Amino acid sequence: MEAMETPVVKVKKGISPIWILPIVAILIGSWLIYKDIQESGVMITVQIKDASGLTAGKTQVMFKGLPVGILKSFQISPDLLSIAAEIEMVKQSRAKLTTDTKFWVVRPELSVNRITGLDTLVKGSYFEVQPGTSSEHALSFIALDEAPPLSTRVPGLHLTLKAKHSVALSPGSPVYFKKVEVGEIVSNTLLDDRSIETNILIYPKYMRHVSSNSLFFVSDGIHFEANLPKVSLRIDPIKSIIRGGISFITPDGGVEIKTQLTPIPLYQSYEAAQQADDIEIQLTFSVEHGLELGSEIRYNGIKIGSINELTIAEDMKTVHAKAFIQKSLDHLLRTGSYIWSVNAKFNAGGIANLETLVRGPYLNLISGQGKHTTEFLIHDTRPPNMTVDTGLNLVLETDRLGSLGYNKPVYYRQVQVGHTTGYELSATGQNVLVYLNIHDPFTNLIRENTKFWNTSGLHIKGGVMTEMKISTESLASLIGGGISFSTPDNEDMGNRVSNGQHFTLHNDPDDKWLNWSPALELGEITSHLLQEQEKEVKKK
Repeated sequence: MEAMETPVVKVKKGISPIWILPIVAILIGSWLIYKDIQESGVMITVQIKDASGLTAGKTQVMFKGLPVGILKSFQISPDLLSIAAEIEMVKQSRAKLTTDTKFWVVRPELSVNRITGLDTLVKGSYFEVQPGTSSEHALSFIALDEAPPLSTRVPGLHLTLKAKHSVALSPGSPVYFKKVEVGEIVSNTLLDDRSIETNILIYPKYMRHVSSNSLFFVSDGIHFEANLPKVSLRIDPIKSIIRGGISFITPDGGVEIKTQLTPIPLYQSYEAAQQADDIEIQLTFSVEHGLELGSEIRYNGIKIGSINELTIAEDMKTVHAKAFIQKSLDHLLRTGSYIWSVNAKFNAGGIANLETLVRGPYLNLISGQGKHTTEFLIHDTRPPNMTVDTGLNLVLETDRLGSLGYNKPVYYRQVQVGHTTGYELSATGQNVLVYLNIHDPFTNLIRENTKFWNTSGLHIKGGVMTEMKISTESLASLIGGGISFSTPDNEDMGNRVSNGQHFTLHNDPDDKWLNWSPALELGEITSHLLQEQEKEVKKK
């Protein structure tokens, strides 16, 4: 019987096919885990004070209108003073989550000066994020109480304005140029000296409208001014009426602003901005003048400035005022300049300055010839010897003033050809000097032998046994007073006279004066003729 063969067992090397499936499953699972880790967001914690309006799983984190995260849950701090909001940010935000990244909650806010977050009425409150620039990463943050100011990295012209007065402005309020919104307010800061710095942004396409001459002022919404007979109403855009805002004007001649070295003044109003280049002067007067804020300063009837500040002295009788004069009229501010208040007057001499009953008293200025000054004492009355730059200025001497005074008419053949400009006692007090101005078209009527007389009231000549004559120059001179004159015929009239010539003022006219009727050409005396005339007078 043959022996049986011993079987040979061969061990097969390698991985059994049965393990392929578990290995593939592990690889797929690892890849899915890796993919999930790579695509999952970044968990951060934001500390907030109030969670009202926020909902876990619904409230989003927004950046420039796009969602970049979602609120996952809340954790209340052990001291119950704050709430930790657990937020999952998108993975793309990982590099921008640095120590200077800012978060804040946007909620609807409605007030007189501010309207924000109206979109939250539809989609609810949300977080807003402003990426940081630091290289140090962070995963824990403290939410701001309100939106931060716009970063200077935002394109446009960033300016700093400074105001000493209080301003009711808030971030986001508009900046206007010619009533077009060209920028916005970024932030307000109260400084140690109690002034306020306001940072604004001018949008890039409007930067060219700002120059070194630009003047910024607070938009006051509606400005109404009733300065009879002129009434003005200025209405700013409705947005500035509700929220407040800033406007600016840009006079010609400025240069483009590239680097701001010092803050730009922010004026309280449009009027204050217009006075930015005006010259400040100091005035002193008594309380009886009745002057007030806004009282005008005039020169030859034209407004050249106004009073902007009043302070009563300790004696309660004196007022110190601050006023502004147009810069172009700096040459009027001299020692010897005379400023007096003008008020309505009612007396036997007549009625004057009735316009001040409506518009209030004002100041009149006559320039002096001395050195430049900015401090002036206000007088109660106009100067006694007030000369006029045009026409012919004369001086009449009389024993009594009578009803004559300022701005009384001067007649030639009952036609007014001039007016009185002042009066005063002579140096010795023996007579009265009356100053008058003959208007340009009539200066040739005055000659060396011209006779002047007082036409105030009625003139009565005669007596019981003689014929009585009652005369008056005109109804106006009967009521308010006046002066008349007459010039002899032909060669008796004499030569022309120069400024400052003295004449006697008679109480009554001689009958022959009333019959004089010389042929004298009317018209302005040219400067050449006036110089020749003055030479003739000096020769004599």
